[in-house]
Amino acid sequence: MLAVLLYRGTDVSSVDTGKMLVLHLGESDSPLEMKFLFLIPPENYFPQRYPDRLYGCSYSYDYKPPVHLLLAATIARDAGIEVALIDSIAEKLDSAELHEMIADHQPVGAYCFFTPYVAQVGDLKLKAELRAKYGNDPMMIFMGAAPTWKPEEFIESERDVVLRGEFEASMKSLAENRLDVDYASMQGVTFMDRGELRSTDRGEFLDIEALPYPDRSLLNGFYQVNRLNVHPVTAAVFSRGCAYSCKFCAPMALDQAIELEYKKEQSWYDKRPPLRLRTARQVIAEFEHIAKLGYKGVEVADNVFNWNKKRTLEICEGIKPLGLEWLCLNRSPQMQDMEVLQAMKDAGCKLVYMGTESFDQGILDAADKRQPVGSIKDAVDNLNAVGIEPEISVLVGASHEETRETAEKSVEEALKLNTRFMHIGAFTPFPNTEYYDLAKKNGWLKSGDYSPADMIMKPQIDLPGLSGEEMYEISHKAIRRQYLRPKAIWRHFLKVRSLRDFGHKSKMFVKFLLHMK
Repeated sequence: MLAVLLYRGTDVSSVDTGKMLVLHLGESDSPLEMKFLFLIPPENYFPQRYPDRLYGCSYSYDYKPPVHLLLAATIARDAGIEVALIDSIAEKLDSAELHEMIADHQPVGAYCFFTPYVAQVGDLKLKAELRAKYGNDPMMIFMGAAPTWKPEEFIESERDVVLRGEFEASMKSLAENRLDVDYASMQGVTFMDRGELRSTDRGEFLDIEALPYPDRSLLNGFYQVNRLNVHPVTAAVFSRGCAYSCKFCAPMALDQAIELEYKKEQSWYDKRPPLRLRTARQVIAEFEHIAKLGYKGVEVADNVFNWNKKRTLEICEGIKPLGLEWLCLNRSPQMQDMEVLQAMKDAGCKLVYMGTESFDQGILDAADKRQPVGSIKDAVDNLNAVGIEPEISVLVGASHEETRETAEKSVEEALKLNTRFMHIGAFTPFPNTEYYDLAKKNGWLKSGDYSPADMIMKPQIDLPGLSGEEMYEISHKAIRRQYLRPKAIWRHFLKVRSLRDFGHKSKMFVKFLLHMK
């Protein structure tokens, strides 16, 4: 039995722990009599580029490891199921090659998908192909934000099931019982029962300290992170939830699904799921495991990395000897302690991405960002001082009070900071956000509801003081000014360390140019 204690060392006062469900995991003694295939379709199954499955809110230029799907495969494997994960994009498979590999794995008991909003079209296309080829016998198991939001779009028969929100307990139950389980006895599932959809209650939040880390040995293919210049690289997630309540925020992909479930219990979404942290010792242990596998770089996808000083310093001290390069996400107010920043630098941190969003205090306050504008420049200066590269962001439309004047002001102020990376996006009302409720209530959505689309090229909303077309214009111009100046291009290629890295950056740059036309 795993001993667990959530929030160990956490000093975030707004955390609401609630009830936590402990999963007792470990290698099963049951025979491997059934196989689950965990699948990602090829790039051409999607309308534009490949969907990001780590953060789950955009189409990508670099392709990151699908750690949420990988965790589901690890859970099933530890419950005694034979598993395989086929990532067509990382393995550079076309449709024919993918189906050849699937045929080699027959018979298959279940096909499993982790589907963010932007991946729905491609994942459902592959599902239809599998049904046409193998009939209605194999189970189709869907997880992620898209099926959590609209499970009815994924379920056509009693051989389809959606594991809403946190999927681990349900996946473990399906695997242990070789799919022979009464769905009505499970928590957080939607299924077909005699022609009608049924959904069970969400149940308790999981104690994430009791979860294994994803078994990266199940991955094949090549993954690249543009902001790190080493390879091979992987991604990791050491927390769930956030102690803040930004109205626009689309956190990492699994948290989007968790938030959707929690949101259903509120008449108006203004309370987010509790923040849950793995211990510093667990974080260090996973970094050590990653290093032993031969990885050189890690993208830490936690919504915020620096939750408290003691935990952050302990993690940095523990991973410093490993020689790994890593990047993380943070808020600018957390980037003010030079002791912490120096410890991060010494431990291998190369870049910190900050969701700065706006340089107008009124917009930040209206979005409930809880971030002083002045902290942004201070954070950039502090990171530069210790030798960590800062990345900032501008979200055009970060608040319903945004106007052309405030958006253009944010772009100008951001450009003045002269960071090599700046993430620029047009606001998209993701269904797991409070802003989505506000947009629906006021009729701001162009088509009446959210639909997966490129955040820059296809703005979905007209705000009272800023149209979608203006969002596109401002964002598009800002991206070109940030990345297409000769000096900016030169700065990126100065970071190249190898021929392989040069080839990857060149390929991504060409894709970027074609996208920006």
